[in-house]
Amino acid sequence: MKSLTRIGCILLYLAVGMSGCASIPGNTGQEQAEAMDALVAQTLADLYKQEPKTKEKIADSAGYAIMSGKITKIPMVGAGSGYGVAIHNKTGEKTYLEISELDIGGGWGARSVRPVIIFRNQKKFKEFIKGVWSAKAGAEASAKVKEAGAAGGAGSGDLAGKRGYSVHLITDAGVSVTWTVGVIRVKPVKLKP
Repeated sequence: MKSLTRIGCILLYLAVGMSGCASIPGNTGQEQAEAMDALVAQTLADLYKQEPKTKEKIADSAGYAIMSGKITKIPMVGAGSGYGVAIHNKTGEKTYLEISELDIGGGWGARSVRPVIIFRNQKKFKEFIKGVWSAKAGAEASAKVKEAGAAGGAGSGDLAGKRGYSVHLITDAGVSVTWTVGVIRVKPVKLKP
């Protein structure tokens, strides 16, 4: 039993190490804000190209979040980290975010992703920007196609009717096939002074 625990710890350490620690790029708060503005502009352009109907959904939303993350999966364990920004649609107020993920399950892969969450429900949006823990379970496959790719699996698609939000995923690089159970932590962060 101790050797299984030791192997699990080693695999977890490797997965976390391979995923890296993603933080908002930039040496100053101004550089970080500019990097986030560029992420938003590029992600929205890619999203509208892939799913034109999302432009209207964002315009009518309570708010939306755009994130950038890297995920690494080795057998048994996966980890990811990233950053993002949530934008309140009426006020334009921005909340900067840090994301971390831990998965347990099968599969291999590494990829860079840009999730976009469109909130129809104001309460769900406010809960999200305060910081959330979320459990997930499911199977997923993704691959890059030309400049930006698509991903499919549990959790993507329009969930606005049931949960008050929809999730859209743009894959920038990498390939992965996984079946996992895991947790995702999103928490607000401040830009550098």
